[in-house]
Amino acid sequence: MKLPHRQLRFLVTATLLAIGIASCHSANCPSACGQTLSEKLIAEDATQLAKEARKKGDIVRGAILFHQGNINCARCHRPAAGENRIAPDLGKIDAAVTDEKIIESILQPSKEIKDEYKTTIVLTSDGLVIVGTKVVDNDDKIVLRSAADVEKLITIDRDDIEEIQAGTESSMPKDLANEMKNRQQFLDLLRYVYDLKERGSEEQATVSQTENRRTLDAKLEGLLLIQQRNCVACHDANTDSWPIAAKQAPHLQWSAARLNPAYIESFIANPHTVKPGTTMPALLERLEGPNRKATAAAITQFLLSTSKSKFKAEPIDGEAVHRGYALFHSAGCVACHSPRDESALEKNLTNSKPLGDLSGKYNISGLAELLEDPLAVRPSGHMPDMQLTHREAVDIANYLLQSSPDKIDDYRLKPESARFGKILFTKLNCANCHAGMSDLAGIKPGGPAIAASLDKLDPAKGCLSGQPGNWPNFELTDQQQKLMQGTLKSLPTEFTPTEKIESTLVNFNCIACHSRGDLGGITVDRNPYFKTEDLNLGEQGRIPPSLTGVGAKLKLKWMEDVLYNGRSVRPYMNTRMPKFGEANVDHLPKLLAASDRLAETKFATFADQKAMRLKGHVLAGGKGLNCVACHTYQFKTSDTMPAVDLTEMAERLEKDWFYQYMLAPQKFSPNTVMPSFWPGGKAIRADIEGTPADQVEALWQYLIDGRQARAPVGVVREPLQIVVSDEAKILRRRYPGIGKRGIGVGYPGGVNITFDAEQMRLAHLWRGEFVEASGVWRRQGSGEVRFLTKPIPFPKGPDLDDAKSPWQVDDGRPPQHQFKGYDLDKQRRPKFRYQFDSVDVEDFFSQTDDGGGKTLLRRTITLSSEKARQGLRFRVGSGKKIQQADGVISIGEKLKIRILSDHKAQIESSDEELQTAKIRLDVEPGQKQELQLEYIW
Repeated sequence: MKLPHRQLRFLVTATLLAIGIASCHSANCPSACGQTLSEKLIAEDATQLAKEARKKGDIVRGAILFHQGNINCARCHRPAAGENRIAPDLGKIDAAVTDEKIIESILQPSKEIKDEYKTTIVLTSDGLVIVGTKVVDNDDKIVLRSAADVEKLITIDRDDIEEIQAGTESSMPKDLANEMKNRQQFLDLLRYVYDLKERGSEEQATVSQTENRRTLDAKLEGLLLIQQRNCVACHDANTDSWPIAAKQAPHLQWSAARLNPAYIESFIANPHTVKPGTTMPALLERLEGPNRKATAAAITQFLLSTSKSKFKAEPIDGEAVHRGYALFHSAGCVACHSPRDESALEKNLTNSKPLGDLSGKYNISGLAELLEDPLAVRPSGHMPDMQLTHREAVDIANYLLQSSPDKIDDYRLKPESARFGKILFTKLNCANCHAGMSDLAGIKPGGPAIAASLDKLDPAKGCLSGQPGNWPNFELTDQQQKLMQGTLKSLPTEFTPTEKIESTLVNFNCIACHSRGDLGGITVDRNPYFKTEDLNLGEQGRIPPSLTGVGAKLKLKWMEDVLYNGRSVRPYMNTRMPKFGEANVDHLPKLLAASDRLAETKFATFADQKAMRLKGHVLAGGKGLNCVACHTYQFKTSDTMPAVDLTEMAERLEKDWFYQYMLAPQKFSPNTVMPSFWPGGKAIRADIEGTPADQVEALWQYLIDGRQARAPVGVVREPLQIVVSDEAKILRRRYPGIGKRGIGVGYPGGVNITFDAEQMRLAHLWRGEFVEASGVWRRQGSGEVRFLTKPIPFPKGPDLDDAKSPWQVDDGRPPQHQFKGYDLDKQRRPKFRYQFDSVDVEDFFSQTDDGGGKTLLRRTITLSSEKARQGLRFRVGSGKKIQQADGVISIGEKLKIRILSDHKAQIESSDEELQTAKIRLDVEPGQKQELQLEYIW
């Protein structure tokens, strides 16, 4: 029976999944070098392996492996995965599960799968094959969670499903051990997994505070709405005890000097149409169309009369747009605002702060100025200072304003209209909300209340009636109206410390990034925008820390520094800690410190502080608990990950919190990379003297010296430089701009290259010393090789391709190219071999002398095919300026490429303002085509 294509595809995919066939990507592939590490470990006695793991396994190194990028067990097994997980919580494994059973589950995960972790394979009517663990299965839909992205739920409507099969393969990769360097790493990982099982899944530490809520109490929500609409600008109220201050509107003198006058006029006339969701009320709705327009125009004229500046359109920088796109979606902007596509169009995301169409509002310099110092313009702190540099602010401004018009209409100042606008501005009491108007003749900010006090209001009338009238229209939703009405019916006058804390966190939207108890936290749809510079740190490398118990954790002075100045100890986290302005949050650190309390801590006593510090110095180093394997020390990053700096610990942390955290880290941070050094009150390093409390005290005494503390063993690392002499040296590792399939080659004479085995291209060329390799040898494979002199980079994409339909370049592997390895000659110089379509390619680099004592690099590319292959092109090089004369291609000022074979290059220009030199090649069956180039720089 002939099956439809999509069903055939489904059956093939399902079969592959069922029998576990996988492509060969590992360096331990049996076809390349015999048995894989997985196969060797499976053949060993499991009982002996378990004994060795408990005796010889390094728990710190195991913790790093558990969380690092290429293994990342934590992605599926971490406690935070919650319900419908695809892998078990290792802290809740049945005590009856033996060490040997755990080994089997790692090496042979599909041998036994519990029902709740079995996969389901779905074929859709569109021919897509989706594999995952069931979360929901009903008459309407199936919802799956995939191991590829455990945070994302895949919903498939029943009407879109053509076929379903039960998977027989575990979501856990069967060749996980092949991602490790050696057997010792497997023992290290086992040791950490045994620790996770034995300490159990800890409940979070109990901090004495009143109950937190997922949302605020209705009276507090209503109060926040009242303050965010600045109702007290018109209505008297005793706000001294209120947890947050009223929101101040922007400084209008600043706006008048930097905003497009046409936007100002439109916004005054129809604020909710121009910027949906704004807290600015519509004040002119009762006016007919022409009158409303004339009133808005007059007020705009008045505002313009307060400034000598004139708004001008400014050109967009295309390169800045790309940088701004990346920064907008990583620095933390989308924690509050909706994400946008590459053209800056908003994607609808609930609970987002509105921005509106910015392209007609600002020019580049105006928006950049706002982004650099928002508190100068909007002092209430609702738009915090994201600590952007000037260039970063300009980049984001270019991105957000990329669709701005090249020209704008000339908006001339009309003095008579401006005088009338001042009268209207005063009559409408605009200065009651807008700060910064004190310099305007006759207008003083914060005028007297013009309506009844809040406690005398009838909540069913006026602004909250939902009816038009002689009052501002805030365009409130029904829910907002009800909350505000409920608060006004019984206006609160006293607030608990917890209510004040929670109101502040919600008011400034701290809960978009942080959680406190069950209040707030990152939502699923915003989770992908929280990123890290170091994947080895796992979730805690990208997710801002919980604020639960933070007043008991951090010293008051440090909390103030964080909130007032945006201080941070997590440079690996892309999301930035903003500054909210001291005047806005000066109450919060003291409230947190007074509200959060830990259970009483009994510290160890000692007679000799010097001896304790010496012991702490040993414990922190590589011969003790190896804290420096993960933690930065005096700005020197560790050899695996840049966890928070040890020398700031005592300055930041309260001592009792440090004690309790060290003894049970998972109680405070379930996702932490930190292993348990004293599980069940017993030290895992029995060879180090002292009780757990003694050892923690020793560490603390060592750390209180801060930056003056002596460096522990393992911090100072000598550079690992690879030196080239009479033979070529090769280093296959991750290089900048290439990834893990980079091959660096240093040739005698001081010329060097990198070859990209992912895209089959020359990637870098440089002269001088070869490379410094400590980043890849000492960071669990997560670092990069460091160039010792600045290289000349070459563009991405394969050097050899089809002339008419070349591959559209991205970071992946070209589909018709296949790397075949390399052979070495007597000087150990590699001849790279790869295949494009039906063409076999040999790519050989060798050093040569120019006759004057300078070493050059010669490249010989040999093509062969069993059948004719026409229309190939070989890319010689690219640059903004290319010239060709007498067979020599000059790229910029630094590089010349001489064509030694009988070929001529053509120079073509692209849309990206780049020029590319290309050589046209045809290959005849059974004949070799040889291209030879010489690089001169």
